[in-house]
Amino acid sequence: MEKRIVTQLMTCMDQSNKLDDSESSGYILVIGATNRPDAVDPALRRPGRFDREIIISHPDESARQEILSVLTSNLRLEGSFDLQKIARATSGFVGADLAALVDKAGHLAIKRIVDERRLELSQELMSEHVDDWWREPWSAEEIDKLAIKMSDFEVF
Repeated sequence: MEKRIVTQLMTCMDQSNKLDDSESSGYILVIGATNRPDAVDPALRRPGRFDREIIISHPDESARQEILSVLTSNLRLEGSFDLQKIARATSGFVGADLAALVDKAGHLAIKRIVDERRLELSQELMSEHVDDWWREPWSAEEIDKLAIKMSDFEVF
């Protein structure tokens, strides 16, 4: 099936190149993307089909630090937070990988905060309603503690 689709694409691209100026009403731009350039049919790379190839490699350490800075800009970070250390430790990561890392750190922070709150409230309540700890409203002090720590990233 894949070969038939590629063959059809090449046929269409070849036919679009053969149109006279009188038949065409403009330009046709075909853009392709892959994360497996070695699997691309060599016939697609022939001149007249895809004329240009732009290779985008993995971001370097400074680019990863910049990506992390953007991803964490709307998050509350606590303490000494070292984005450069995270960027250094994530060699080979692309933007999607870094976004997943930030997301996972956020989930770990939520788990840590909820576990701490459950422990504190369970000790305070010390009654038969220990399982009702989650019904207690959050105080302003507890809300101020809602932040991601560097240790949430260092778990990995």
